[in-house]
Amino acid sequence: MSLLVSFLFPQTLAEIAKKERERRAKLKGRTVVVVTNADLAKMKKKPAVETPPAPAEPAPESTEPPEASSALPSTTAASLDPQATAVPLPESSSPSNLKALQERWEKAKEYVELLTLKMSALWQQFYGLVDAGAKEAVQQSIGETFIKLQDAQEEETRARLELEKFLQQQKSESTPPIWIR
Repeated sequence: MSLLVSFLFPQTLAEIAKKERERRAKLKGRTVVVVTNADLAKMKKKPAVETPPAPAEPAPESTEPPEASSALPSTTAASLDPQATAVPLPESSSPSNLKALQERWEKAKEYVELLTLKMSALWQQFYGLVDAGAKEAVQQSIGETFIKLQDAQEEETRARLELEKFLQQQKSESTPPIWIR
């Protein structure tokens, strides 16, 4: 068996040494950073994802009860909440209505993406922790964020379906009726 391998790979020790010298010559002059366990112990743990704070905007008047608006902890999440920024939709099929529906759907998609990103960051934080108390607090945040994510996904689906329904209605209104005898 070893005789067969030697025929298949006829590389001599001299050739191997020559290739190794060439490889080392290419690497000469490069600096290498060596990270030790002591360096790792000195490092401070940071969250995997950080979102910058959103610019302060005046809060729109909302007809929702105050309990629903206080469910969102951060200003970033509150500014992207599709339910808090829902635009009242006129009954007519106008371009402004189409724009409002598209804007509502875009905000809902953005909110879902934000919550998905937050869930990923929370899971990374959870797996990076050792302390059971801290893990429990992060796990509670994961549960709350998951519920918000489910609600946001449902809202995004509703907004998309309303937009599709509006577009279908607009398409059917714009086509002339055809009479067949």
